[in-house]
Amino acid sequence: MNKNGVAQIAFRGAYLAVAVIALLCNIGLIGEETFEFKIFFFTDFFNWALIMSIVAMSGALAENIRSAKAGELGYPKKFALLRFCTACSMLFCFLLGAFFLDRVGNDRLTDSTSYGSVFPGMFTAGYWANVAVVLPRFVAPVMYFIGFLLFEERGKTRGIYSTLAILPPTVFYFFDLFFGMIMSAACGGTEGLLEKGLYGAAYPYFFQDSALTFTGWYWMLLWPTIFGVSLMILNNIVFTLSRTFRNADGKLTVDRKSKPDENGMCDCLHGFVVKRATKRAAKTGSDDENT
Repeated sequence: MNKNGVAQIAFRGAYLAVAVIALLCNIGLIGEETFEFKIFFFTDFFNWALIMSIVAMSGALAENIRSAKAGELGYPKKFALLRFCTACSMLFCFLLGAFFLDRVGNDRLTDSTSYGSVFPGMFTAGYWANVAVVLPRFVAPVMYFIGFLLFEERGKTRGIYSTLAILPPTVFYFFDLFFGMIMSAACGGTEGLLEKGLYGAAYPYFFQDSALTFTGWYWMLLWPTIFGVSLMILNNIVFTLSRTFRNADGKLTVDRKSKPDENGMCDCLHGFVVKRATKRAAKTGSDDENT
């Protein structure tokens, strides 16, 4: 952890520059020889994670600047849940992009023609040679996670965070799934999508290729189960890291059970927790008076 306000401002400013460039590359606004806006950019989870990170990091940077102007040192407190969810999503993006994805939409890292192809992207030339790939799949996730480890106050996460962090990729998964189904119906099914060159746009990831590769009803249950379990493991790893700190003896200690001090919390759940605690206290006081 690092309370240095200048270091936090410099790092977050640098990250925002990288993330914005990565997003612009991913949606085709820069990095191409000719202007080619990717109209289906919203079917790429890397873009969702980048947008989440830009919002979260901008909020943290604004807090850092306000603290610096007031001559204070400290960590950002607002958007704590969003920053945690983004860290989980970024870790997922890094692993997915580095070790599994060959294709996103119609963009491929290899010469494979299979829509269900799975390759360790990190070990292909296309992963490192394309700025629109290496920035959102490697540089941005690694930078964000380093920032999360260095500049997030320990012990300020709630146990429910690791559960709530599964929502962004889950919402994306089902959004993409239903969008693909609607697009397929509008184009006349799989053959219509193939004729129009839109099959990859409708089903941008290998695990959504239920028509040509992963056929069978069981895949509809298997993929959500695989990703659900994987996400819960990753989210718990991030939660454990957020509860790892050095004790008075300088040794690393993990405290997953203690509840954070509400006086130092400023997340979207703070109001609900305080209100519930107040009701419980009032009820307890009423019960004591009755006895």
